[in-house]
Amino acid sequence: MRYMQLSLLGLVLLVVGFRLTNAQEEFKPTMDFKGSRVAIGYIDSKYDGSFPVGSFQMPDGKLRFNWNTTPDITFVTRISFSNTTVAGFDYFYMDYKNFLTEISPAFKDGLFNPTLRLGRIKLDIGEETWSDNSVESIVVSNSAGLVNGYDEGAQLHQSLKKDQLGIPVKWSLSLTNGNKDTGADNQSAKAICFKAGINPINELYISGSYYNSGELLTADADVAYAGLKSRPVNATEWTRNIIEVDMRYDFKPVKEDRLNPGAPAWSDSKAYIRTAYGQFKDDGEDTAAPITEVADRKGIYYFAEGGYNLTEKIYLGGRHSKIEFDKNDVFAILNSVANANAYTRTSFGAGYRLSGNAHAKFEYVKNSEKMQTGSTEPKNDQIVFLITAKF
Repeated sequence: MRYMQLSLLGLVLLVVGFRLTNAQEEFKPTMDFKGSRVAIGYIDSKYDGSFPVGSFQMPDGKLRFNWNTTPDITFVTRISFSNTTVAGFDYFYMDYKNFLTEISPAFKDGLFNPTLRLGRIKLDIGEETWSDNSVESIVVSNSAGLVNGYDEGAQLHQSLKKDQLGIPVKWSLSLTNGNKDTGADNQSAKAICFKAGINPINELYISGSYYNSGELLTADADVAYAGLKSRPVNATEWTRNIIEVDMRYDFKPVKEDRLNPGAPAWSDSKAYIRTAYGQFKDDGEDTAAPITEVADRKGIYYFAEGGYNLTEKIYLGGRHSKIEFDKNDVFAILNSVANANAYTRTSFGAGYRLSGNAHAKFEYVKNSEKMQTGSTEPKNDQIVFLITAKF
């Protein structure tokens, strides 16, 4: 099976090389920075938070390069430099549209003509993951149970128009390493991620996601919930499973693609509401003598969020979210808070559009945690003032 996968990958790379060689005379390569963003400002939290005395910060910075080498092939690299510290590349992949037409031109307008994405990618699980930053979110903070992650692997994704299936539909399917950080995989079993989304009516968007990490041994997972990537205590083998359902309804939508909603802070609808509900399970066992009991982690997370364009310049936003384990005796580090069994976050914010790509944003965040007996709930509420820009 592994040799078959390598043979198919080798065939794809040969096709890419052939297309790149032929494209030199047919297409003039271009490069742009679309998708770059930055946020700068002031953050003040209570005494147990990250900024107990207040601090000027640069909480988000991404510099993205889109290398358009042919009409169908684009290489994407993105550097992360939050708080002016370069953390390396979080994106480093190739997008290859219409690659199946190299096999047969019949795929061009067919129902199965996905784009191939190959390299270090962001996993397409849930919807908040595509706006999980202070620039694009309707508020500044993320939800309490945010699910996101980057990994190395291959993904197929496609959007189908209404005239092809009766309603707009999109899907994605990826096969990735699963274990944290770049480098060689630690197991032959790969992680799988699948998502499907539909527009049953123009104003309504619904999607469902499934993720299975594959066997991780003692490595951290690439996909986190509430920032948690580590294995259950005492586990020498473990896997992570996540299921999520999302819904978004827009009031008086204008030009935005309803099947692929953009950044909430840039929504052109009069208002929108969106919700998510997910379940997770970290299934571990100890296989090294002496055998120790492992407490599996199971639980749920959810959020409800809304945005309202008060005027063309001013918008308001809010979100309530929670993540909790299904048993009262299970504890972990949730959003940097140790010995937590549940974490609730409520955020209120407002934004002012200084221009088409620059915003001034304010947010107040209320956090509360259910703690292990003997641990004190931290005082970590927060206020934030930011200037953000997206290119």
